[in-house]
Amino acid sequence: MILGFVSGLAAITCCVSPVALALLGVATAAEAVTLGDTLYYEFGWWFRGAGFLIAVSAVYIHLRRRGSCSLRGVKSYKRLIGIMLAVGVVTYVGLFWFTKYLGIWFG
Repeated sequence: MILGFVSGLAAITCCVSPVALALLGVATAAEAVTLGDTLYYEFGWWFRGAGFLIAVSAVYIHLRRRGSCSLRGVKSYKRLIGIMLAVGVVTYVGLFWFTKYLGIWFG
């Protein structure tokens, strides 16, 4: 579950990091919006790809530790894998919604 959260957070870092910089007072809101747009529109798929790779590696590492890295092992852990991937997607969508509407509410 935690690895699902980490993969979702890695996928949305392009939007969350400028917001965090603005909330910490390191950057102004205008700089954060510009940085967020640049990261999202030019490098967004790189961030999503990194989140996907974290999720896939977490599943692989989990299955290797259990000694279940076979088709039968994947079938036995598919519910756990599905939950982890769902947590990643929910994290991504939730943080995307938060950063999008934060800009609209305070824009």
